[in-house]
Amino acid sequence: MKHSVMATALSLAALALGGCAAQSTAATAHRAPALGGAAARVVDFPSTVGPGQPREVRVLVDEPALKLVTIVLRQGTLLPEHHAPIPVTIQALQGAGTLVAGTERFRIDPTHAVVLAAGVPHSVQPDPGTDLVLLVHHLGRGEESHP
Repeated sequence: MKHSVMATALSLAALALGGCAAQSTAATAHRAPALGGAAARVVDFPSTVGPGQPREVRVLVDEPALKLVTIVLRQGTLLPEHHAPIPVTIQALQGAGTLVAGTERFRIDPTHAVVLAAGVPHSVQPDPGTDLVLLVHHLGRGEESHP
């Protein structure tokens, strides 16, 4: 990814980090327990993709000020266009693909994160025929809008 493209993405998110986690009827969502006042805890990311629904959403942490979500997109499954009312960062834990935000296209892989400002419509297309595991991170809460 070019530095100017990353700078554009970063300039979109001058506010606190935020996030989204799209889900459809073909997706499975798992809710993680709250920290329950604990000062620290370990969060496990998927180590392998394995079989399952084409799109699978798993909430790892769900707190008033912090939410971490993984989204597994199997065999090139598209994450359709949606937006979140708060800023979002998205990174690939495994695999690679393209995040589309308006007319801009961003490479997403384990070495690049994309930062989006609140309300920016975006979609994710994994590389053809591949599995992509996304990590979505946001601080705070907001209502999400998905197709």
